[in-house]
Amino acid sequence: MYIPRAVADELEVSFSNNDEWIKCIEQKKIVIQPISNIILVKQMVPLLHLGEAEAICLALENKATLCLMDDKDGRTTAQLNNIPVTGTMGLLLKAKQNGFISSVKILLDTLRDEHNFWIKDDMYQKVISIAKE
Repeated sequence: MYIPRAVADELEVSFSNNDEWIKCIEQKKIVIQPISNIILVKQMVPLLHLGEAEAICLALENKATLCLMDDKDGRTTAQLNNIPVTGTMGLLLKAKQNGFISSVKILLDTLRDEHNFWIKDDMYQKVISIAKE
């Protein structure tokens, strides 16, 4: 998985001491990749946060088959550029479906309680229902 520097910087705020994060970086399961088209990033920044702008540019540069994007404006921009997107909740649902995790609810609760992950209550209930939890 490739992530741009701005996203890595955002994640470092919460996960710099997390063993799994450190292991993924060390084992290159997550690769921090610089953006080539800085001009495009600068054009997007008035409309998007830096992390979303860089993620979209990186997806375009790498011809990504999927981009993880939770921000509504970022998702719209990605889709307008023909970049397939999923969000954290979609990723968790797929991980449970494929047997990588046993509970979506536990992870969502942790994200909400410990990492300031914002999700509307009705969407939270919908995801938990889809996960059959």
